[in-house]
Amino acid sequence: MNRPTVSRISLLPLALGVCAISAEAADLGGDCCADLEERIAELEATTTRKGTRKVKLMISGYVAQEITWWDDGGESNVYLNGLGPTQATHVKFNGEATISPGLTAGYMMRIQNLEDNPFGRSGADAMNQGSDDFSQGLNLQMSYWYLQSKALGTVSVGKLAPAAKSAAMFTDKSGTQVIDNYTFLDGFPQFVIRSGGDLAPAALTWGQLAFCYSQAVPLGGDCDGLVMNAVRYDTPVIAGFSASASWGEDDDWQIAARYAGEISGFKVLLGVGYSGSTDENLTVPIAGLIKKDSNYLQAGGYAEHIATGLFIHGAYGHEDNGETILAGGVTPPDSEHWYVKAGIRKTWTPLGATIVYGDYGQYIDQLGPGALALGVTSSELEQFGGGVVQEIDAASMSIWLKYRDQSADISGAGGLGRLDDFRTLSTGALINF
Repeated sequence: MNRPTVSRISLLPLALGVCAISAEAADLGGDCCADLEERIAELEATTTRKGTRKVKLMISGYVAQEITWWDDGGESNVYLNGLGPTQATHVKFNGEATISPGLTAGYMMRIQNLEDNPFGRSGADAMNQGSDDFSQGLNLQMSYWYLQSKALGTVSVGKLAPAAKSAAMFTDKSGTQVIDNYTFLDGFPQFVIRSGGDLAPAALTWGQLAFCYSQAVPLGGDCDGLVMNAVRYDTPVIAGFSASASWGEDDDWQIAARYAGEISGFKVLLGVGYSGSTDENLTVPIAGLIKKDSNYLQAGGYAEHIATGLFIHGAYGHEDNGETILAGGVTPPDSEHWYVKAGIRKTWTPLGATIVYGDYGQYIDQLGPGALALGVTSSELEQFGGGVVQEIDAASMSIWLKYRDQSADISGAGGLGRLDDFRTLSTGALINF
C-alpha cells in the first residue's frame, strides 16, 4: 500500500516538539535532544508514505538594475532602468523528477520584472526623451514542460525559447553578455533621433533603424531573441555538438546547431541558426502589414585564451524580407548586422574576475515601418563603446560601468538634416540567487 511521502526536514519540528514535551514532563534538566536522530528515525518508521518518485524544485534568478546618463545631442538626463525583456530581473522555478534511469520529466517557469523597461514599445507611453519610466509589471516570460532522455534528447512544450533563440549572442561567455550585447534590449529604441537638434519627425526613432520583421520588434541584433508558444527538440550533446529544431504557432520554424569545448588552450563556442516566420502577430502586430514572410540567418562565436584571458566574440545576422508586404505594396529591404567584442578576463583581485572590453557593431538597412513611411530608402547605424565589469564571487555579483555611442546615416528622407549622435554612460549591478 502506498503512503504519503514526508521528508526528514519536515519531521524535524515535530521531533523537537516531542523532545520539548518529554523534557518538561520529566523535568530532566538535561539535553533531551541528544537522541534527535533516533527520534526522527522512529517518526519516519511510523509515518505513512505515498509513491516513490520525488520532484525536485530549484529556485534561481537574478536582480539587475542600471543608472544611465544619456545625451541625445540636444538634451541630457539620468534615468534608472532595467536590462530589457528576456534579460530583466527575474525568478525562475525548475522542477524535475526521474521517471527511470536516463529519463526525466520536468518543468520551468520564469517570471520577469518589466518595471523601468527601456525596451518599452507602447507609443506615447514608451521610455524616451519625454518619459523616464515604462512599466509592464510582472510578466510570465516562460512556462513549459519537458521530457529528457540522455540517449534521445529533449522535447519541450509551452511558452519557451525556440530553437534558434540567441544562437549567436549566447556564444559570448566573457561575463558581459547580459550586460552589453548587440541587441537594443536596454538601448532605448524608442528615443527619437534628433535631426539638427530637433525632435522631429517623432516617428524616426533609433529602433526604426534597427527593426527585425521576424518578430516585429526593434531588436537590432538577435532577431530571433524572443520567446513564443512552441514545441522544441534538442539532441543530446555529443563531443560538444548539439542541434535543435522548433515550431511555434502560427507559423514560425527554427533550426540551430551549437558547439562548446576547448581547442588547443582556447575555450571555444559556436552557434548558428535559421528561421522562417509567416506569423503576422508573433509578438506585436505591425500596423498596415498585408503579408509577412521573413527568414533570418544568424551565426556567432567566441574564443578565449585560457592562459591569458584574452577573448573575442563576434555575431552576424541577415534578414530576408523579400516576401513581406506592408501597406501601399511596400516591401522592406533585406537587412544585415554584425558585431564584435574583444577584451580580457582576468582575476587580478581576490574579489573575482575583472573584464575589460570594447565593442563595435553595424546595423544596415534595418528599416522599420515608421522609417519607410517617412521615405527612408537605406540606412547605416553604428554603435561603439566598451566598459569594465567586476565580478564579486562571494556575493555572486557583478558591477559595471559601460559607455555607448550611436550614430546613423540615412538616404531618401527629404528635409532631414544631419542626425545627431546618442550617447549613454551606465553603471549597474547584478546579483544572482
